Amino acid sequence: MQYSELVKNYQNEAMQLRRELHRIPEEGFDLEKTQAYLVNYLVNLGYQPEKVCETGLILYIRGQCDDDPIAFRADMDALCIREEAEHDYVSQHPGWMHACGHDGHMTMNLLLAKYLADFPNQRKRSVLLIFQPGEEGPGGAKPMIDAGIFKKYPVKAIFGYHLFPFIEEGKLGTKSGPMMGQNSEFFITVHGISGHAAEPQRSMDAIVASASLITAFQSIVSRNTNPMESVVISIGLLNGGTRVNVVADEVKLGGTIRSFSDKSHAKLHQRVGEVVKGVELTHGCKIELEFVDMYPPVINNERLYRIFEELTPLENRVRFRKVMLSEDFSYFQKEVPGLYIGLGTGNEEKGYNKNLHTSDFNFDEVVLLKGLEASLKFINYSKKY
Repeated sequence: MQYSELVKNYQNEAMQLRRELHRIPEEGFDLEKTQAYLVNYLVNLGYQPEKVCETGLILYIRGQCDDDPIAFRADMDALCIREEAEHDYVSQHPGWMHACGHDGHMTMNLLLAKYLADFPNQRKRSVLLIFQPGEEGPGGAKPMIDAGIFKKYPVKAIFGYHLFPFIEEGKLGTKSGPMMGQNSEFFITVHGISGHAAEPQRSMDAIVASASLITAFQSIVSRNTNPMESVVISIGLLNGGTRVNVVADEVKLGGTIRSFSDKSHAKLHQRVGEVVKGVELTHGCKIELEFVDMYPPVINNERLYRIFEELTPLENRVRFRKVMLSEDFSYFQKEVPGLYIGLGTGNEEKGYNKNLHTSDFNFDEVVLLKGLEASLKFINYSKKY
């Protein structure tokens, strides 16, 4: 990987920032230590960051041109995962870990702030840095938007990065249009009538009804969806029964639906509801269904993607394959044109090939300089956004 000499000088800073943040993972909106660390660092650079949504943070860095500002978003929260690594910067909060690279995302924004403080002549346009809580849940992007950050700072474009081990270390990957899926969760309670397993005719079996539900849900994907469209229905929770010789009177199950378009998502909603009603009639039981809609699909702006292609040498980029992962960066994209970019961390020789959301996910901080370099190119882009 080749970096400009100036960006290379920030390698030690990248390592220190990321590892200090890695030691203090926190949950959702409970990010007091993380926010305090960010505030302290930015204030020491001479900035005045603003707190948003209690533990979120924004920083507006005024540039030479103030009528064409752009934003960079970094998520802040960690995951409820016990870290199994033995390095010297392991999580100091047992049971919690930055297993999705958010420590790296924050570091890239901090490096950008430092670079622009060190080289104010590089501020061709104004920049809004967004440090967002709750990406892993319950979602912090929309509350920040509702708090008025884009009304106060009407940016023309927003960029976000995510570390991905399935992309080669140091490569940048993105695409125009749909990139990541829309997701909703559903929770179902099947109410039957308990009885002795030897006399099933005197009961109403919630487990059998649940089995019918699960089987029928799979047919929605295979028989109710255009094969050219990508959708997912997965059941991840199933709990029911008390003894092997007792017919279960209640079963709880839950799952997720994912798609790349509002139309497909609405169809999944509809069909899940219809299947539930059909199983109710067939088995004579009562079924409760609750949907919890999470994040919209990540859909990248075509013009920003063309700018990315223009600014990123062919040897430094790859075409991103669509994935059914979800991201609340999508809420920002509903407000302003946005581009979400994957930054590769995959390096099998170094052992950096473990998946996101696993207890041994790790990466070489040198890749963060690639994100810094890309951000500087977006800031100093010669045309208007």
